[in-house]
Amino acid sequence: MLKKDLVKVSNLKTLFTLINQHLYAKLKYVDTDTRARSREMINLLLIKLVDEMNKSPDDELDFYIRENETDQDLLKRLQVVFKNNVHNKYPEIVSKNEHIGLNGELLSLIVKELQHVSLLQSSKDIFADAFEIFVSKLLKEEGGQFFTPSNIIRFMVHYLNPKIDSKILDPACGHGGFLLEAKDFLWDKIKKSSEHPAQKMKSMISNLYGIDKDPFLVKICKLYLEILSSGRSNIVCENSLDPRSYRSEAQSLIKNDHFDYIFTNPPFGARIPIDNKDILALYELGHAWKSEGDSNWEMQSKLIHKKAPQILFIERCVQLLNDGGKLGIVLPEGLFGNPSDRNIWEYLKLKGKILGIISLHQNTFQPYTCNKTSILFFQKLKKAPHNYIINFAIVNNIGHDKDGKILFKLNKNGTKKLDSEANPIINDDLIALNDKIKNSEDFDYHKDQLVFNIALNKIKNNIFIPNYYTGVERNLKKLSEDKDYTLLSIKDLINKNIIYTKNNGFIPRGDEIGSNVYGLGEIPFIRTSDLNNWEINLNSHKKTSKELYELYRKKQNIETGDILLVKDGGPNLIGKTGYITELDRKIIIQSHIYQLKIIKNDLEIDSYLLLYLLNLDIVQKQIKAITFIQGTIATIGNRIIDVILPLPSLKSKRIEISRYIREIIEDKIKNRKKIDDLSIDLISQK
Repeated sequence: MLKKDLVKVSNLKTLFTLINQHLYAKLKYVDTDTRARSREMINLLLIKLVDEMNKSPDDELDFYIRENETDQDLLKRLQVVFKNNVHNKYPEIVSKNEHIGLNGELLSLIVKELQHVSLLQSSKDIFADAFEIFVSKLLKEEGGQFFTPSNIIRFMVHYLNPKIDSKILDPACGHGGFLLEAKDFLWDKIKKSSEHPAQKMKSMISNLYGIDKDPFLVKICKLYLEILSSGRSNIVCENSLDPRSYRSEAQSLIKNDHFDYIFTNPPFGARIPIDNKDILALYELGHAWKSEGDSNWEMQSKLIHKKAPQILFIERCVQLLNDGGKLGIVLPEGLFGNPSDRNIWEYLKLKGKILGIISLHQNTFQPYTCNKTSILFFQKLKKAPHNYIINFAIVNNIGHDKDGKILFKLNKNGTKKLDSEANPIINDDLIALNDKIKNSEDFDYHKDQLVFNIALNKIKNNIFIPNYYTGVERNLKKLSEDKDYTLLSIKDLINKNIIYTKNNGFIPRGDEIGSNVYGLGEIPFIRTSDLNNWEINLNSHKKTSKELYELYRKKQNIETGDILLVKDGGPNLIGKTGYITELDRKIIIQSHIYQLKIIKNDLEIDSYLLLYLLNLDIVQKQIKAITFIQGTIATIGNRIIDVILPLPSLKSKRIEISRYIREIIEDKIKNRKKIDDLSIDLISQK
């Protein structure tokens, strides 16, 4: 077979999936190492890649099954090809002991599927496609690593637009996806501007740096870059977050204040926290931070117990950038709005300039993880500006569905839209996003915007989630201009003596009675899970004695009309409400529950109206935005007083709503009484 006989396939991943299914069918009853099989597949792709790179169109290829060649003959021949074309050419990267470990039957199966295909013509990033099929699930299970889709990588590199002579680093480089895209991006620039492109190309490759703690990925990254570019890059196998442990080569290559651009998608997740105190001590974000409300954050001397790796990666990248250097990093979206993470944004604002935030669709990393992510673009500056414009964008179409299937733009009749060359157009907002950002306007709540700018001093409570401004702030601002509504915060209602607070100015909450008193009687101890659909579950599994109830009765002073609101607990419970009726007063409430009590007032605001307002979508979204999330535990704390309520301006409208909610509550009471009477009747009939 000649090189010119190779054909392009539209989707390498489909072919790789077929091969993977064959391998699974052959090996599912065999005790084999999944990771080892993945490495074998990658080594075969290296052989084929080098074969394509080194041959002219009329040359005969090595990677195919020759006429009358047995499985064993093929295995022996490709062992020699691997040694001559891969090992001998890259002895510093490929171990002397490395060889093809698959048996002849499996090798023949794989070669048969791939031999007619041109890898170079079929994919811009062959190993990204291969890793996605053969390796991603494994890495997900082991270390929270997910290979970044090529459209994300391309967008990030183009957004920051690195210069030809730039030093570029990925401190969690994996197989080198970001570095390969940077190479291609800069190569295009070199061809347009340089009189000696080949020489400039080698110089550019020497400015590409990568770090990864996985030796296999480091080897692939080195080989891949050097095979495709005929240059030497600087890829090292180290733990990026622990520079003290770097070996001599890494110490000479990887230095603080050294890099012009960093592109990265670090491993993240609560399952792989950094709890090594020696490592945490290297980072400001490894320490506890204290604030007054949501501002004036200050780092404390105390180290925290553990930290998610992505947070330390942010600071590590800042350390490595030079003055004026720029960062593009993929992060979980919760970090952009969780109150628990707002010190991160104070840190970033002190270290430079936040350039842009791109909110990615939920399916971006599917089918491997449903984690919702955003991209942060940042510039390190010795003198950080006090105010500047930040780019925001919301990506609703990422080019594939939750199963990884490519999605195309459709005409109104359901047919695929075609480009000028009659090819179907992928439904991917990232393709034209950079142009849209360059022409974006300031945020305007009168418009429906997916791309917009916001000045730093207009950012609320360090919330950097674009959807917050289009979904919450936009609606609040529109309501502020609507004469039918008056916007009042819960704090306003407290100041107007409409909502009761204790002497210390805080909204009262419940108490913890201790598990040792559970089961001593029939008084319900109401916990967060006992509030649902405005009702209180009196059939709580945690009940206690009348004597204990008497100890808490006066302190908690639970009265008809009080509203219970979950303040701490599971993230999905925060903001749930319950209304105290005449049937619910004989209870004790848990400390994770706020008790909102209305004081008589002349604004016609009663507990029915407050219950209605607290359950409006725009109010629940605000509560979600101010919720502090740490693992599976969440809290809103005293930030509840900042929540804005859209109060109908007309008293008559407030009275109308209140009457309607009262009717619902009264119907609930009647139905509960009927159920209780029915239970009594059934018992009496026995």
